[in-house]
Amino acid sequence: MARGERRRRGAAADGTRTTERAVRGGPARRGGEARGSAWRAALGVMVLSLALGLSGCWLLAWHRARRAVTLHSAPPALPPDSSSPAVAPDLFWGTYRPHVYFSMKTRSPKPLLTGLMWAQQGATPGTPKLRHTCEQGDGVGPYGWEFHDGLSFGRQHIHDGALRLTTEFVKRPGGQHGGDWSWRVTVESQTSGISALPLVSLFFYVVTDGKEVLVPEVGAKGQLKFISGHSSELGDFRLTLMAPTNPGDTVPKYGSYNVFWSSNPGLALLTEMAVPGQEEANPWSSWQAAC
Repeated sequence: MARGERRRRGAAADGTRTTERAVRGGPARRGGEARGSAWRAALGVMVLSLALGLSGCWLLAWHRARRAVTLHSAPPALPPDSSSPAVAPDLFWGTYRPHVYFSMKTRSPKPLLTGLMWAQQGATPGTPKLRHTCEQGDGVGPYGWEFHDGLSFGRQHIHDGALRLTTEFVKRPGGQHGGDWSWRVTVESQTSGISALPLVSLFFYVVTDGKEVLVPEVGAKGQLKFISGHSSELGDFRLTLMAPTNPGDTVPKYGSYNVFWSSNPGLALLTEMAVPGQEEANPWSSWQAAC
């Protein structure tokens, strides 16, 4: 009997200690689980807030970009055909092309371009420098328009070492494509006491920006007399090239002529097209022309 009572008392004591341990450990475990749930909830709130913030920034940027490319509801200041020859014939042709010393072009989506390049023979050792685009370090200057009314005429002086080039243009109204125009280039010496000008090469070029047709008409001694063509904006047209003369004289001077015809590689490559190959012994001999 004594042993049985001790066992029952021992079991009861063990049960009491187990219950006490359970009572003591229960609240601690429940508190840890609560803190873990709170951290997970806080992390979820942070992720959600970050996602909402990024979405708001993206929506704001999209809204601003949409406003930047959306046309204003007010009517346009100029009609879509404001540059056409039917609306503004006096402005259809002009010296609109930037970054070149002289050029004439149409104010249209597919313009007809005319321009000028030149090179002075023997001015410096090696290959002569071809002048075409206005570059800050090319040594040309001063240059600029002496007068230009923006519509029908203008005169420009260009100083290039011992040379002075004068470019002039004039327009005559008429027809359905902005009228007719002419331009002239005069080369003079800036050095006193020199009777003969150095040898100068002048390059006149015509470029189309599309599928327009250009046909050269070469006369005697290889002189380019006319350039005929057709375009959707101009219809049939013809450019006439006159032989060089002395200022104030109509008697043609001696000149050596060459014609070069090619597809349009792009306006940025026009200068490179005119430069002869460096592998030739005298690369500019075939391009010389006296003026």
